[in-house]
Amino acid sequence: MAVVFTALVTAATMVLSVYFPLTRGYFNLGETMVYLSALVGGPFVGAFAGGVGSALADILLGYTVFAPGTLVIKAAEGAAAALLYRRLRNLTMRRAVALSAGVVGLYFITLVLVGVYLMSGAVEVVFYTGQSFQLLVYPTTWVFLALLGSAVPAYYVFKKKETEAWLVLSLLAAGLVMVLGYFLYESLAVVLEVLPDIIPVAEVPLNIGQVVVGSAVAIPVYKAVRARLTVQPLSR
Repeated sequence: MAVVFTALVTAATMVLSVYFPLTRGYFNLGETMVYLSALVGGPFVGAFAGGVGSALADILLGYTVFAPGTLVIKAAEGAAAALLYRRLRNLTMRRAVALSAGVVGLYFITLVLVGVYLMSGAVEVVFYTGQSFQLLVYPTTWVFLALLGSAVPAYYVFKKKETEAWLVLSLLAAGLVMVLGYFLYESLAVVLEVLPDIIPVAEVPLNIGQVVVGSAVAIPVYKAVRARLTVQPLSR
């Protein structure tokens, strides 16, 4: 299972990579499989597939400088997602909803602040294929994106179903590990002059986007897998 999910994480990370010059990193869909591996396979599978699969994608795509950090950060994210889901199932529905709303609110505020003050104006997006284009991003755009990104987790939380509330809280909280991890890793790269000209905080909106998209995809897929296969769900 660890090997299969490692391959899936690598493939999901590589299928779409959008390069951003401000951080020399890239937006990807790897979180979808990192979270699914954690929910289906547990902490070990989530950590192994998340760390090794994501690091392999960095190497294969040419982002080798990020691979050591990715190995540790994505492994921690995968393990955290599984462990949190096991522990948070004991929360009451009211606490799960309250904590989920708090995490969603934190993501919303961070995305708006960083986007409005740092990533508004002319932004260059470069795809891995070499194609590039410029976008004129208005400050209100980030407010709209933050509202859109918050809509999916908010929908699951306020459905008043415990399983969905636990899932949302677990994945979004695990995502904080990834967002903070890359910020610290890139800040260290700036201090050590490995990547002296990047802006670490500019990576925050991209990583929040990966967490939200990954959660939105992983939750319904996990529910479908749990319903159709003989895999024992972590909630039992």
